[in-house]
Amino acid sequence: MSRIIAISNHKGGVAKTTTCFSLGACLASLGQRTLIVDLDPQADLTAAAAINLAEPGETLADWLPPFRNGQSRPLPVYPTAAAGLDILPADSRLASAERHLYDTAHYETILAELLQPLNTTYSYILLDCPPSLGAITLACLTAAQHAMIPVQTEYFAARRLNILLEVISAIKQRTNPGLDWHLLATMYDQRNRISCGILDQLKHAFPGQLLDTVIGVDTRLRESPAVGEPISMYAPRTRASRQYFDLAREIHQKIRPE
Repeated sequence: MSRIIAISNHKGGVAKTTTCFSLGACLASLGQRTLIVDLDPQADLTAAAAINLAEPGETLADWLPPFRNGQSRPLPVYPTAAAGLDILPADSRLASAERHLYDTAHYETILAELLQPLNTTYSYILLDCPPSLGAITLACLTAAQHAMIPVQTEYFAARRLNILLEVISAIKQRTNPGLDWHLLATMYDQRNRISCGILDQLKHAFPGQLLDTVIGVDTRLRESPAVGEPISMYAPRTRASRQYFDLAREIHQKIRPE
């Protein structure tokens, strides 16, 4: 059975999409077939994987109200440049779908039901949640066994963390009692005193939930989406590539598939 990980933070710019793409590729390189799912109307993950939706094709939006029409076809999964890594892409219509979800009975479980047929196909399914706490994020947290929260090591990013943790607590009480969560420190700059201080605070406040792997600042991470490749392919010898491989090994050790 797949392990579903929701990569979520309601604050943008914390390397959420970068982490989904890079971690997915590293898991696949370790022999774990992985699906990444773009759930952000901005479709940055889809663009990073070089999925050209200007050509005929379908996205996850076609399986959500108001665009779905009772189809029983398989979800539109596309291969990426990385072997063993597939993507379920998104487009801007997800914004409209999210508005309609609130009028759909039991909308929190709709994503779990859509992904259920893929549970035996992939070892890991990574959900790239939108930078908000709306209906799609709630559906992601309901579908997942684990939530990974990328936290940029700067003051305002850490300060807003409690809001998401309160939402996770509510999800555990209402729709997904088995949901586990971890924090991932991202965009860490060891030359910056504030960055070092925030990382120390996270270690002290969340000793059991903060992942050991720390993702540092690396310009190559910003360049790789332009060529449609994850960091492990674009710049495999960089520090960032090594760190995401370390993260993949840590995740597989902590929450390996059944």
